[in-house]
Amino acid sequence: MDALVSVCIPTFNQSLYLEKAVRSAWNQDKKPDEIIVYNDASTDDTVAVLERLVTEIPVLTFFTQPVNKGISENVEGCLRAATSKYIVRLDSDDFIHFNYISKIVKALEENAQAGYGHCAVQEIDDNDNPTRIRQLARKEGFESADKALEKSISGYRVAANILTYRKKCLEELSFNRGRPNYTEDYHLSVSMAAAGYGNVYIDEVLASYRIWIDAGFVRQKRKLLEISGLYIVFNKAIIPAFEERSWSTERVYVKMGEKARRQASCLGWSTYSSQEKGELLTSLKKLSNTTYSQIVYNLYLNGYGRSFNFIQELKDIPKRVAKKLIYTLRK
Repeated sequence: MDALVSVCIPTFNQSLYLEKAVRSAWNQDKKPDEIIVYNDASTDDTVAVLERLVTEIPVLTFFTQPVNKGISENVEGCLRAATSKYIVRLDSDDFIHFNYISKIVKALEENAQAGYGHCAVQEIDDNDNPTRIRQLARKEGFESADKALEKSISGYRVAANILTYRKKCLEELSFNRGRPNYTEDYHLSVSMAAAGYGNVYIDEVLASYRIWIDAGFVRQKRKLLEISGLYIVFNKAIIPAFEERSWSTERVYVKMGEKARRQASCLGWSTYSSQEKGELLTSLKKLSNTTYSQIVYNLYLNGYGRSFNFIQELKDIPKRVAKKLIYTLRK
């Protein structure tokens, strides 16, 4: 297997984890042909870490943005810099296991219509302690574009955002250009399916995905961008793709409502001011403004969101049981 492989690692202020990510890319049974790090104007010691690593790893190069570009544009630059047939997209706080590249690339070589490959992952905390394994409730192997598009209305269908792309597909879809921050990968996966590319999944843990303590409330503060991004994914990617195929969009609007009501918990967070909650509410109403959704929004705004959370937890029990049964039957 001599297909060329690039590993692209976008990063911002994650020097604590960056070295592990880079070394995991280099210490593969199939060595990558290049490792590219795009530093989004980090203010920690990211540059010092990279300057040291570049003297040890011959295929490593890095670029530092003159100003912070944001996640989507920084990822865009990193992916465009790659020159290989396959491009591994790896965040700087995650890492890949010894045989990730060889197994994912083999699966892509065997499935020419797959735009990207992905796998099950080991979830870890900020100290590398394993927490749980993330798997998908689907068969291993190739999934067609139409099937992937149908499933996309339920969300971004990967165990974690550690993917290997076929470069020609990224080129055809203009990489990350114009995609919304914090939902750019979801948007890209929908665009891949809409363009006729399926994906290939390996039901084996080949990477580790980090969930870290969010002391600065970064995830909460970006919630408005996430909700706005979901609106764009549904209205600019999913719905047009469904209409092009003459598929009914009724189920799409149902899923938009479900998404909006799950995102609505942010309306009850003390992190936000009244003005910020007003902005969030406006964005949620664009995603779904049904009577049911408005009732849920008001529950959270008035401190009664726990009742809706309880209902959601009850509704999720059958799904969790079904997933456990699927995983058990696979063993």
